[in-house]
Amino acid sequence: MSINDNLITNTNDLSELWATRLIKRSLFDADGGTLGSVDDIILTPEMSGKRLNLRGFVASVDKRKIFIHESRVEAVDRDGVHLRGGTVDLRLFKRRAGEVKATEDLIGISTAHGTIGDIGFKADDLNTGKWYTHQITTNSGGRLRKKQIDVIDWDMVADQFQPDAMSGDLARLRDLHKADAAEEIQAIPLARRAELTAALEASRLADLLEELPERDQAEILKHLNIEDAREVLGEMEIDDEIDLLKELDPDQRESLLSGMDPQQVNQIRTLLRYNEDTAGGMMTPEAIVLSPDATVAEAIAHLRDTDLPPAISVRLFVTESPTQAPTGKYLGSVTLPRLLQEPPANKVGNCINREEATLSPNASENEVASLLARYDLLAVAVVDPLERLVGVITVDDVIIRLTERSPS
Repeated sequence: MSINDNLITNTNDLSELWATRLIKRSLFDADGGTLGSVDDIILTPEMSGKRLNLRGFVASVDKRKIFIHESRVEAVDRDGVHLRGGTVDLRLFKRRAGEVKATEDLIGISTAHGTIGDIGFKADDLNTGKWYTHQITTNSGGRLRKKQIDVIDWDMVADQFQPDAMSGDLARLRDLHKADAAEEIQAIPLARRAELTAALEASRLADLLEELPERDQAEILKHLNIEDAREVLGEMEIDDEIDLLKELDPDQRESLLSGMDPQQVNQIRTLLRYNEDTAGGMMTPEAIVLSPDATVAEAIAHLRDTDLPPAISVRLFVTESPTQAPTGKYLGSVTLPRLLQEPPANKVGNCINREEATLSPNASENEVASLLARYDLLAVAVVDPLERLVGVITVDDVIIRLTERSPS
């Protein structure tokens, strides 16, 4: 199909994303403010090797080239790329093995069908939120004859961009379920394992580490440079992060902690003091905590807008001010189903269960499991002797711990 430059630039069809429409467009924060501009698109091969998946964007923010992972993107439109809520990671972009840059590795490359002028991405039919290479435009002709632009399917040039062995292995680790990918990592020889895990992006490697025994986690972390290791730790669930830090030798642990945010380090050091076979060693400090004066509408909004595990995100914990650790006096909790029965303007303090059981940080694993089973709870509060909420234990944490303790 032949088309002209005007149609490529101005078509209103956004069922596909075209690379040249995004590059040099604005990068917006969750409130619509301009953060910077999009400089490039990063792609990685899918496991079959036939397509490239849109992995994220290189953007200029405050004169720094940073990476924006596709999971941070809320929407893409004619104005540019709009981010979800949260802070932006301002670490300098570092290209990893197996990554393809649209402007360097695709656009301008000659093929049997002409020179690639643009790349069209299409959303995955499975509604996963992923985008993959679907079409390209090619330029043919030159000074002696009229320039022609054609749109062809990606499949017609896919063989020219087949991944090498390293990229193929990385694609497999990215596309497999994290539990299956972790199992594959354990079967890979140590030298190759270190090479592959160092090339994975921090968020994916964190997912895989959480599926591995702490000893294997520590071995992988040992082979990362210290900045990458800190980034991976920051992507892990904090209870998994604590378990991993306990497995490291003291010098390595201190080297990692020395470069982290001081407030985060204080929280980590507090959690490191608890024995791993106690409630304190099993709990996570990540929970949704509000004061009793918050309205039901505010509480439901908090429960909806969270990336916390399901066992935590269906229960709200209520304390007197402050609600950040160390909190004020713990008052109780309320579940999402209960909140949905209440008028939106009602106060959360009128809905909570003030008689529910809690755990002390020194409670044993058996006490934790018995209490969750007795009261059929998905999550339980851990409260210190000063009646402050210090963490939450979920039934998932207990199941994982008991599974690790049981003989294989």
